[in-house]
Amino acid sequence: MRQLVISCVIGAIILFSFLSNWHGLLIVTLLLLLLGAILHKLGKGIVLLEVTAILYVFTCLVMPLVGYRYYVYNNTLARLYGKYMPVNEETYFNFALPAIAAFCLAITLPSFKRKLPDTGLVIQEKLTALKQQLNGTPGKGLQIMIVGVLVSVLAKFLPASLSYFAVLLFFSSFAGLLYIHFTPAFRFKKLVTVLFVLFIMWNALQSGMFTIVAYMGITIFSFFQVGAKTSMLKKIFLMLVGIVFFLVLQNVKTVYRKQTLQTSYQGNKVELFSNLFSSNLQKGSSLLSQNALFPIYSRTNQGYNVALVMRRMPRVQPYDNGERLLTVLASAFVPRFLWSDKPESGGKFNMEYYAGYRIKGWSTNVGTLGEAYGSFGPTGGILYMVLLGLFLRWVYLKVFILSARIPLLICWLPLLFYDTTSSSETDTLQIINSIIKSAFFIWLLVKIMPQWFGLQKKNQVSRVISKPALHA
Repeated sequence: MRQLVISCVIGAIILFSFLSNWHGLLIVTLLLLLLGAILHKLGKGIVLLEVTAILYVFTCLVMPLVGYRYYVYNNTLARLYGKYMPVNEETYFNFALPAIAAFCLAITLPSFKRKLPDTGLVIQEKLTALKQQLNGTPGKGLQIMIVGVLVSVLAKFLPASLSYFAVLLFFSSFAGLLYIHFTPAFRFKKLVTVLFVLFIMWNALQSGMFTIVAYMGITIFSFFQVGAKTSMLKKIFLMLVGIVFFLVLQNVKTVYRKQTLQTSYQGNKVELFSNLFSSNLQKGSSLLSQNALFPIYSRTNQGYNVALVMRRMPRVQPYDNGERLLTVLASAFVPRFLWSDKPESGGKFNMEYYAGYRIKGWSTNVGTLGEAYGSFGPTGGILYMVLLGLFLRWVYLKVFILSARIPLLICWLPLLFYDTTSSSETDTLQIINSIIKSAFFIWLLVKIMPQWFGLQKKNQVSRVISKPALHA
């Protein structure tokens, strides 16, 4: 019932986005609605789809709204770095607001045939079945985790052709962590969890990439909270701590990368990061000043790239009616050895094709919203975002359908949806590629290591079947 009410409110937001110019009010309402949905569901279910939706809202609606309100042409920093929104507010939100709201409606749509499988009694029943499978083999999760950690350490010695496979094996360690968490008979859960978190942080400090800490951390946290009786006040407090951590991390990581990756830094990276984080945290409320928030606005305003597309199309270049996206979808299903020049995911081509910008030495993308507008224009772009949301929801629910036979598949959701969680900043090809490759990887593991999924090898099954015949 609650989910139906949320969907109705989002539907009303879509309607009013067409009938009014209350952009700020509607965006804040959508943001608070999704925040409320996440807080309510936290402890009762998995919030992966809701987190994906709210990240679209934050990067494509909230940050552009901040740009239109504060970082306008007259703002010194916005003018200096050219980060003021390149189209007027009315033009941008007349497309972006209904498109993102429609995406949120599609991806969080309630199930009318049966109860949603990721919340309430349904998820509790699935986790009970999962725990029963794990209880007989308490070391299974640790095996997966060790394999993932070892592969991540040895990844730099592997050939480039195996790099993505190595990444997927590393991500498998998060499934191993969930196995450990849900295994009743596993001893030293807290110790192993703390050591694994420390390793992830150390790995992030060495590479200067903190994306995995943020996005994988959110999903894993929601798994850990399922069944926990946490008060709403504590949930709000945890959410505020997470927001503060995000703000400080965004300010720290740029300086950290400059000092460690762009120079031959020989010092202690852990100490450097700790000092930078601590000094930024001590700034307190000054973190919310316009100057302090500008780096965060600049890095998380995906709407800026979308607006570049809107400025270019169809004035300079006509909408391509999905020609590029059709090629992208085809390439996702064809191996590179059969299609040597097939499209590659990433922003280099998309920024030039859709926005008319050539980028070198750094990475950015027009995002799925930019692709939608550049391909089909406003009306078709909104429909495309609806279809994208429905597709992601279908893949997500498909995992739960398959979990009726293999309950442990639920623990592999973070691996399957890692790139999708932050897909507002990537592109359709990366989403499809990620899901297909991850799904194939999991299928391959089921065949090679069925015991990791609570299944028996075929030769074991045949031996079990043949034993009665031997005694006959």
